[in-house]
Amino acid sequence: MGADLALQISQLEGKTTATKKNGQERTIKTVAKQIEEIEKVVASDQARRNQVQQIQRRVASITQEIARLQKEIMTVEGSNVARQKTIRQARLDTYEKLFQSWKKEQAVLEGLYEPVRSKLQQGLKEEKMLDFHINWDVDVENWLDRGNELFDQRKGHPFGSPLKFRQAVQSTVLAGWETGDPHEIKAGMEKLLDLFKQHSVESHLRAKVKHSDLLEWVFGYDHIKLSYGLRYNGTELDKLSPGTKGIVLLILYLAMDSEDSMPLVVDQPEENLDSESIYSLLSHYFRSAKSLRQVIVITHNPNLVVNTDSDQVIVASADRLSGAFPTFSYASGGLEDPAIRDKVCLILEGGEAAFLKREVRYAIKSS
Repeated sequence: MGADLALQISQLEGKTTATKKNGQERTIKTVAKQIEEIEKVVASDQARRNQVQQIQRRVASITQEIARLQKEIMTVEGSNVARQKTIRQARLDTYEKLFQSWKKEQAVLEGLYEPVRSKLQQGLKEEKMLDFHINWDVDVENWLDRGNELFDQRKGHPFGSPLKFRQAVQSTVLAGWETGDPHEIKAGMEKLLDLFKQHSVESHLRAKVKHSDLLEWVFGYDHIKLSYGLRYNGTELDKLSPGTKGIVLLILYLAMDSEDSMPLVVDQPEENLDSESIYSLLSHYFRSAKSLRQVIVITHNPNLVVNTDSDQVIVASADRLSGAFPTFSYASGGLEDPAIRDKVCLILEGGEAAFLKREVRYAIKSS
């Protein structure tokens, strides 16, 4: 019995050949070896676990840092967006104030011209044909051309084509420019800037064109002008013929200065005018003016001498002698004076024979 136990102990200690269970030796030595191997595996797993945990901590730390940076980025970007909106609004407000100033100028001009307009409307037909105009002149084509020069054509036009760009401007800001309405101009410019953003206009700029250059062009105003002036029968003064322009200015002066009693001197008002205009317009105004003031007219036209019922005619004559300065002589009197009438007929009509010849040619019959 004791020998068997000693043998089993010896076998378990691995000192003798051990019995196998399920094809494996079951000795303290083999078990210790297995324990040692398991411990190695466990130790390796622990190292891996520690390594994984360390990596997880680093990932968590990096994730936390990323979250912090993202938060900072959002804060910075949000601040920039807010700042950009503030700057844009300030720029639009300033642009609106510019047109508000022009609108005030327009109101002042209209107030200054209103008495003149009212008086003209109460006058004769010719005076009613006179009018003061105040317009907003917009050179949109020049503005568009300067804008198109900022774009790099190799990248294509941001709006697809210059024509579509013009249509975008017409649908946003042009109507406000043409009326001078500050609120409409500001609203239209906001829409145009939104379209610029949608079409990524800045990405189409030339290499040397800066953002400030773009804004300087967009918010420029040298293509807009508040113009005012005189119109006659719907035509602006500078587009009238020289003769019509002269008579319009004279009519305006005589109509507006109707209560002045100071003498008036007019030099050749008939220049570049046809005889019908002289007879129907100038003669009437001179007859009306001479009832209040002395009117002195220097003329070569018989209509102004005769049809204005001149109270006195002064005929100037110049005698030219060889090698000497000319000498002047003057004769004056009314048209009822035969001597004055003959001189008037000679100078203005070419003489009695010329006058009678024209009378025959015209076949004028006395009533």
